[in-house]
Amino acid sequence: MDTENERAAGGAEDTEVARLLVRLLNISQRIGRYAAQETGERTSPATWRALSVLQEKGPLRLGVLADHCRVRQPTMTVIVESLLSSGYVVRRPDPDDRRAQLHELTVAGAAALEDWRSRIGEALAPLFSDLSAHERELLADSVRLLDGRLRRGGA
Repeated sequence: MDTENERAAGGAEDTEVARLLVRLLNISQRIGRYAAQETGERTSPATWRALSVLQEKGPLRLGVLADHCRVRQPTMTVIVESLLSSGYVVRRPDPDDRRAQLHELTVAGAAALEDWRSRIGEALAPLFSDLSAHERELLADSVRLLDGRLRRGGA
């Protein structure tokens, strides 16, 4: 059985992890703003998030896509209409419910998403060009850790 000291130490470690994750989230948002500024990107981050979700999850109903993107359905309607008109997304009947529609990433949408990712990667690369081999390894390990935890958690 855990002693009171072990439980207290575990609680302190959990608090430290929580603080680090909040800092990481803040840094991630700063990285996103920096990349947008450096690339001159004017497209809403929610648009890229919608394309990314469709790439990862496959065809989705509008409400489910809105939930994954953490926007309200009217906002997602505007985003999806823009993606439809650009040819990045197609709308098809849901085979499980013909009254509902599924939204699916097109080849052009996947190409635009890859281009955007490439441009932001190129914009961010100079910030990290002087990383040592050890630091690159730490960064790669951190990305794998975070990605694995998010996938395990369903995100």
